[in-house]
Amino acid sequence: MSSHVEQAIAARIARVRAEEERKRAERAEFAAARTAGLARRHAQKLHHQTARSPEETTVPAALRSVCCPACRQERLARLMTTITVGGMPYDVLRCAVQECELLWCVRANRPRTVPAAA
Repeated sequence: MSSHVEQAIAARIARVRAEEERKRAERAEFAAARTAGLARRHAQKLHHQTARSPEETTVPAALRSVCCPACRQERLARLMTTITVGGMPYDVLRCAVQECELLWCVRANRPRTVPAAA
């Protein structure tokens, strides 16, 4: 039989562990929402940039192998258009993986490397 003090300490430890687990789950949920929001805002920004200067855009359907920022792996990406921002040409790419389909910009004619595994 354990004493009242030991039971109080055990209850306090259980509350602290439950609070830590709740905070960990909350941080994971916020991180997932932040990632989804960033991708959505990035796609919206690219859409607005291409809508402002239609005479500077082309729409080739070429696929190329690049490192997708969302997948963090070498993936096939479709070249959606080419835009000029600040006098520099950028390629707008869309990840070919159906679950991802992230839109992002890379400098035109600039090779991309796969990041090191974490």
